[in-house]
Amino acid sequence: MNPNKEPVKVGIIGQGRSGWSIHADFLRSVPELYRIAAVADLIPERVRQSASDLGCRAYPDAESLISDPDIDLVVVATYNPTHAKYARMALRAGKNVLCEKPFGLAAADVDAMAADAKAAGKIVLPFQQRHYEKDFIKVREICESGLLGEIVRIRICWHSFGRRWDWQTSRAMAGGNLNNNGPHPLDHALTLFGEAEPEVWAEAGGYLRSGDAEDDLKFILRAPGRPTVEVELSSIHAYGQDRWYVCGTRGGLHGDEKHLEWKWVDFSKMPPRPLDLASTPDRSYNSETLEWQTGCWNAPTSEINPGAGAPPPTGPVEDFYRNLHKVLTEGAAPTVSLEQARLRVATMEKIRAAAGIPAMLP
Repeated sequence: MNPNKEPVKVGIIGQGRSGWSIHADFLRSVPELYRIAAVADLIPERVRQSASDLGCRAYPDAESLISDPDIDLVVVATYNPTHAKYARMALRAGKNVLCEKPFGLAAADVDAMAADAKAAGKIVLPFQQRHYEKDFIKVREICESGLLGEIVRIRICWHSFGRRWDWQTSRAMAGGNLNNNGPHPLDHALTLFGEAEPEVWAEAGGYLRSGDAEDDLKFILRAPGRPTVEVELSSIHAYGQDRWYVCGTRGGLHGDEKHLEWKWVDFSKMPPRPLDLASTPDRSYNSETLEWQTGCWNAPTSEINPGAGAPPPTGPVEDFYRNLHKVLTEGAAPTVSLEQARLRVATMEKIRAAAGIPAMLP
């Protein structure tokens, strides 16, 4: 930990979409909390430009950056198959580590990182910034309030329509929807599910991508006493559906990252309805007038996701990194604990097995 609260000195491995557009872009805006000391990338022009713009040291590879003694925190933002490798290397070199998604490709990766972190007396955590998205926070608040009664079913849809042909569509690069964006809706799903180990049903297919990884994924989480949570993460939906759909015993909720609506009934203010086995006099179905109460929420304009290809809103990234600073300097609880991260990676393994997705590269 850094009890004097001096800026945490950061080294970022990878200067692609995530390393540059998310991590470096935000960290440079909070010099009172973090100082980017070094960056590394395999593309010489990219790393030179980043180092020049950031005013930091440049390294041609991860190993050189990890060896830098003037770094407190290593951010691993490299190709998917290398996350655990570089995280473990940095931990063994005595660095704290923040690792991009996927946070390892198997629970064994997380166990190995945890063991290395314990041996070094350091911290390793996943970058789960979408845990701070305002729509998710509101959905969680409404579900936990009891307003909708017992939550029976939750549906989370990340729908889009379009072709991709980059490395993230290749199984050899641990690509596919589950590894690329799946850790985020899975984090939301398991949080609402209740952090229990779920039974998993899943199916996957590849339709519009140029590589051999899945671009259409659906999975369902079940366990006794838990809501059934269904997640669709798909690139073949020309007509995307609501991101959120929640069913409870008193009402429900629906909406997206921009707007949410919910309604509920207070049955305690209505007459009781005991079972009546007699035929209705007029052959009608049972019916009654429900006195609905309603609520809604609108996202701040600055927090609306601009869509694929554009940098995400900075709000969740800022909230995540401010929490991480407290973890590193004050011993605060992290956004997603290492134990929770292991459950998420283990659940991803179950999804792959259930959907018949071939094992990723180690």
